Amino acid sequence: MIRRTLAATLMAVQPFPGFSNHSGTAPVSPSVMATEMGSVDAAGRGTLQLLILWRGTSGWFLKGGGGGSSSSGGSMGAGSSAIYTHSISEGAVNLTLRFDPAARKVWIQDTEVALDDANAVLVDGVDSATGPHVVRTLRIDPEYETTMEPQPYAVPGRGLQMRPRPVPVQTFIRRSPELIEFLQCDAPLPGLRPYEQKMFDSMCAFVRQP
Repeated sequence: MIRRTLAATLMAVQPFPGFSNHSGTAPVSPSVMATEMGSVDAAGRGTLQLLILWRGTSGWFLKGGGGGSSSSGGSMGAGSSAIYTHSISEGAVNLTLRFDPAARKVWIQDTEVALDDANAVLVDGVDSATGPHVVRTLRIDPEYETTMEPQPYAVPGRGLQMRPRPVPVQTFIRRSPELIEFLQCDAPLPGLRPYEQKMFDSMCAFVRQP
């Protein structure tokens, strides 16, 4: 379980079919997983639409059996009325979110949160008896650039399609001291093998880079 979850950190985003939208969830510290949703135009200009940091007790996502995440939704482009959904099942914890880019609203489990101009949401207590609760919303610089690359598989009848090259979610986290602090990178996580501890250390070192 721990090897599968840690391996997921190597891909911070998972592209949707087509190149315009992408989303994914991965660990970013011993107590936090991050979900990032964004859109990229044909020139590789990206916009962060939503970043959610899910925090629980140290190692919460490593407990129990296997898990994963899944997403669905339409275009995040201008004028879109699509509702984006994302679900996470890790460490015996099930989390869901729905995102309405046009209305600037997000639902954590079933609790509605008005974003206004915010694009980052801090959620704590994901594995607590009372369940997850939003502690803060804030805005960070949403713009970034990437390049297009072929998908690793061909679409039947269409051949290889282009997709945006994944951008590590730490790229956005390190734009805000509040986000870095929320990671609690110094929280101990006993029982890790040396290479596993090194991977968590590398995650935290990455967000602390200028």
